[in-house]
Amino acid sequence: MVTLCTFLLTFGADPLPKETGTPRKPHPLAPSLSLLTDDEEKKLDTIIDRFILADTGKLDGGGAKKAMDDFKKLDEDSFFALIRGFNKSAPIDHSCPALTIGRKLASILRTSDDVSLLQYAKENIGAGVSKTQHGDVIRSLKSSCSQRINSLKSRPLPGVRNSMKP
Repeated sequence: MVTLCTFLLTFGADPLPKETGTPRKPHPLAPSLSLLTDDEEKKLDTIIDRFILADTGKLDGGGAKKAMDDFKKLDEDSFFALIRGFNKSAPIDHSCPALTIGRKLASILRTSDDVSLLQYAKENIGAGVSKTQHGDVIRSLKSSCSQRINSLKSRPLPGVRNSMKP
């Protein structure tokens, strides 16, 4: 009975319910994200690990559906766990987990104005991954980071007038 309750508490709720009280501290490596507790990071890692199992056919039935649903609910606060999950799934022969995680990462990277987050992603996506069929995905994600960083750095500062225009 205790095991069932633990399972339901771990996998039966939203991945990280939004708190309505005191705002969270910003993450020191990416100030646009909330700093999560170790337990919250572990819960995200578990969600992503279960997604990888489901996507590779090692988890089926209701467990697989729940794993997929939980993965779909992940938002930008799961950024660091997604990078860990991408790096874990990149060497696996199945293409789907790495590609799906990569798409979720790309979505976060495309919309982020946090240069620190983008720099972290550029340095850590594919870290420790040697042989993989996903080299193009890794290069593409890193290139997206570089392009987004350059785009953000070239933006004019608010309130600063461009002297080249009349």
